[in-house]
Amino acid sequence: MGADIHMYVQYRKKERVGTKYDWWDSFGSNFGSRNYTLFGILAGVRERGLKHSYDPKGLPTFGLSSMCENDLYLYIREEGEELENSCTLEQAKQWGRPIINNGQGKPWKTENPDWHSHSWLTLDELKQAFKWYNRISEGYKLDVEYRALLKAMKELEDGGKNEVVVVFWFDN
Repeated sequence: MGADIHMYVQYRKKERVGTKYDWWDSFGSNFGSRNYTLFGILAGVRERGLKHSYDPKGLPTFGLSSMCENDLYLYIREEGEELENSCTLEQAKQWGRPIINNGQGKPWKTENPDWHSHSWLTLDELKQAFKWYNRISEGYKLDVEYRALLKAMKELEDGGKNEVVVVFWFDN
């Protein structure tokens, strides 16, 4: 069974941080093709023991874009209800993942049980990861979508006006 990455570029305007207009936007949706050497560098997934790699940081505490959040969580439905991207409360409890309540204290959502090794990187950290990849890839060039993702993040940074991160996790 293979592992795949679920990767989301998100950005926010620095001038809005801490205001009521402070939220993360998404660029694109789910990036990333299967590359086990890169997965090992980004979070120690599939290739462990690399000389240079990052440990998974978990989900960012500073927030998620709505697109990233919608793909990350399963919504908790009532017994008998049929909703896409959902599970029952009983299933959520069996998985042992954190259950997030809504504003009224009612179980609302939980992480998909297939997702693991959640992390995020800044633009500079991602650049460094790609440099590490180029050193050990034995002549294999990084996939074009990853190179394009890096260029998009640079552009979204917009001369320092925006904070830009990539949030990701893996499945089995």
